[in-house]
Amino acid sequence: MIDDLIYFSNEAVTGKVLLNVGQEVIAVVEENKVSSGLKAIRVEAVSDKWEDDSKNQGRGLSDSSPRVLIGCVTSLMEGAGYISQTTYFSLESVCEGFEPCKGDWVEAEYWIRPGTWSSEAVSVKPLRYKRVDRVCVSSLCGRNGVIDDCIFFTLDSLRLPEGYVPRRHDVVRALVVESSQSCYVWRALCMTPVARRNKGGVPQDLVSCKLAGWDRARQFRFQAQCGGQPCPTARSGSGSAEEMGCSGDGASSLGGCGEDGADQVLDSSLPGGREVCPDSSTCKGENGEKEQNISRKQVTEPEPGGLIPPGGKVAIVIICDAKSPGRCRELLLLCFSSFVIGRFLDVSVISRLESLIAVREPFSWKKSKSPQVLAPTKTTTVVVTTQKRNSRRQLPSFLPQYPIPDRLKKCVEQKIDILTFQPLLAELLNMSNYKEKFSTLLWLEEIHAEIELKEYNMSGVTLKRNGGLLVLEVPGLAESRPSLYAGDKLILKTQEYNGHAIEYIGYVTEIHEEDVTLKLNPEFEQAYNSEPMDVEFTYNRTTSRRCHFALEQVIHLGVKVLFPEEVILQTPQVTHSWNCAQDTKADRPPTSKNRRAVKDQAKAATKARRAGTQDAPGTRAAGTSALDTGNKAQAPGAREKEFFNLVLNENQKLAVRRILSGDCRPLPYILFGPPGTGKTVTIIEAVLQVYHALPDSRILVCAPSNSAADLVCLRLHESQVLRPAAMVRVNATCRFEETILDAVKPYCKDGEDIWRASRFRIIVTTCSSAGLFYQIGVRVGHFTHVFVDEAGQASEPECLIPLGLVSDLNGQIVLAGDPMQLGPVIKSRLAMAYGLNVSMLERLMSRPAYLRDEDAFGACGAYNPLLVTKLVKNYRSHAAGLLVQPWPRAQGPPGRSAAAHAASALRCTPSPK
Repeated sequence: MIDDLIYFSNEAVTGKVLLNVGQEVIAVVEENKVSSGLKAIRVEAVSDKWEDDSKNQGRGLSDSSPRVLIGCVTSLMEGAGYISQTTYFSLESVCEGFEPCKGDWVEAEYWIRPGTWSSEAVSVKPLRYKRVDRVCVSSLCGRNGVIDDCIFFTLDSLRLPEGYVPRRHDVVRALVVESSQSCYVWRALCMTPVARRNKGGVPQDLVSCKLAGWDRARQFRFQAQCGGQPCPTARSGSGSAEEMGCSGDGASSLGGCGEDGADQVLDSSLPGGREVCPDSSTCKGENGEKEQNISRKQVTEPEPGGLIPPGGKVAIVIICDAKSPGRCRELLLLCFSSFVIGRFLDVSVISRLESLIAVREPFSWKKSKSPQVLAPTKTTTVVVTTQKRNSRRQLPSFLPQYPIPDRLKKCVEQKIDILTFQPLLAELLNMSNYKEKFSTLLWLEEIHAEIELKEYNMSGVTLKRNGGLLVLEVPGLAESRPSLYAGDKLILKTQEYNGHAIEYIGYVTEIHEEDVTLKLNPEFEQAYNSEPMDVEFTYNRTTSRRCHFALEQVIHLGVKVLFPEEVILQTPQVTHSWNCAQDTKADRPPTSKNRRAVKDQAKAATKARRAGTQDAPGTRAAGTSALDTGNKAQAPGAREKEFFNLVLNENQKLAVRRILSGDCRPLPYILFGPPGTGKTVTIIEAVLQVYHALPDSRILVCAPSNSAADLVCLRLHESQVLRPAAMVRVNATCRFEETILDAVKPYCKDGEDIWRASRFRIIVTTCSSAGLFYQIGVRVGHFTHVFVDEAGQASEPECLIPLGLVSDLNGQIVLAGDPMQLGPVIKSRLAMAYGLNVSMLERLMSRPAYLRDEDAFGACGAYNPLLVTKLVKNYRSHAAGLLVQPWPRAQGPPGRSAAAHAASALRCTPSPK
């Protein structure tokens, strides 16, 4: 039924497309002369905003090519299941080694059955998977459990070696797939134990526990728990061990008294630990802490603690008889017969008097209590809700407002020294002032933008009509004076009448040269009769608020990413043969001629798999077959060449290899060079290599502008090596279809649903629009790789928006650009003076780890190849234009200039596409 009035049958639908409830259609209707009822003889679906009609109108039930679906397994039954509640699949179509479970995220190829109007998957495989090695079983509850606090498993679907039953603290290796299981995003398919290196499997003799520090005042003592009753205490020496010494996470509250007789509050933490050789006289804490000498003269000889059985617990109480308030750090040693476990105790002693004047809340400037001058004119505001382009874009808007401090506005407006408000601006940027300094700089840029917009406010203008909408003519708009975008808010104010005026809130819906189409209150749009109006422009703070929010989120990245000092090598992401590029022809979906062959092959593989499972349910074999089948479903054969782009030069190939290896992650990898040296081409190759080599990867590719992001999407499309539904282009809500390239439009359709787009493995968007993923609750670490192209044109807070979504442990960041080209567009002179115009790319290049060093890295372009690659071969400029004058062309400047080198390379190197 159409509008509950018009009947239609399947035969009347043009192109036999599958219609959904609520979808808009265009129908040709005839009236039944007998029943006076309406029947549609032709029904044509209205394509979605971003869908290319010419390519999708004819794709119906008879389409021979399969479609690709990314979805979640929503239900399972005997021998079958459903993806996203609507797409049916048989277990025979599931890739070998993969047993789906409810909540698993999968990639499926499907067709629509012509007779039933239902979709059926013919190939189902995990969306992302990976192997994890030497991880610990964190918890067990019934038949469910958790590995490494992040991987869910259930014994109902977990493949295990014969005779093995998982226990808590077991060290295992597992094959896991992406799955939504409560608060976990991974599910284990198979698991096998690893030989335990710890000594928890047999009873251990606790000899003593003691402090290794200089406790001259003997302020610490131990009290063991014997059957729930306190035992005699040992002063600064002997006692029994507490399980926190083995768990790696101990935090306790200790009590004592100070000199004034008042109770003391002590906070003690026992972070991390390690085994210590019992014969050694020194101990090291977590992360290579400074060695502390163990003096046997300063501790009482230990008393025997007895045997502790596997899984047993022995508790002790550490009492501090503090002499005076203060802080100290002591090394607690749990001495067993064959090894020693060390834990640090951080103790803070606060007196009762000190607690009375303790800080209750962070300091903040109090607002001025001076009475505000009330406007003599009474104003009524009429608001209209802005129209959404798509209902799926109605995301929860929980971004804080981050209002501009009034005192900062006063400093700018009255030209008061800005350092009186924020003295941190005069300091060098560091981790302690990072958020406060950049927040102030962002506010300064906003204040300047608001002041600048006020200069374009108009008075006594009349609006024109364009159908049912009103159009405002803004002189100078074509030259971005002022700068307006779709979705911006305007305030239209009527002339004052009897001390009363009405304000109408309007939103920009379309911009054409100097004409701005507005969406206002419907009653005002109908009643407006060319009355003069005052127009006030407002600043869109969405990007600024996202920057403020990102400054809070990236704190988890810490010094090692934001202020790197040293290079710590990690295990390479790809340890096998680097030749991972796949056959592009085999990567395409099967045609109608081999559709039956695909089904037959899947059935045969399933029978063989089940037979193999019954005969030898080996965990290792199952894990290998699942991984191999996942790759085969995507690309059966390997290319003879290791690169997809065959015309990359040596520096570009080196950069791709380094990015794929990720030896220094999470330290940002920098790819820079002059214009025309192929930075974007290298990024494209790196994205493709990561996508094919790392099946658990999810890649976020960003750029400061829509044009740069569209170019990345276009180049990935032109590579012709990506499967359908592998990539999505996420646009801002205010962007119009007319501004998007035709080749990019098909990728934008799935980008309308942010929840669905977040599950794609390659996501292309702008730095600002990456903030949309914060609004749907995407967790830190959701993206394994973040690429930022043209990073030299983005301010550091803007660049932080996508970086806040990557993990600080195994995430990889790649910044590409040229710090010598035009930097971020900053209009506030104050913000520029204090460093907002310095991009993150440029700032990192000045860090010691990224500096040029001819002596150490002369053979690698003078930069550390693990962190930096400089591209010097130019493919865009004419050879004559690259020569440095007045040096003769043949001779060149001393040391051979980079321009002459680029010119010689230009003459012999083909231009990459």
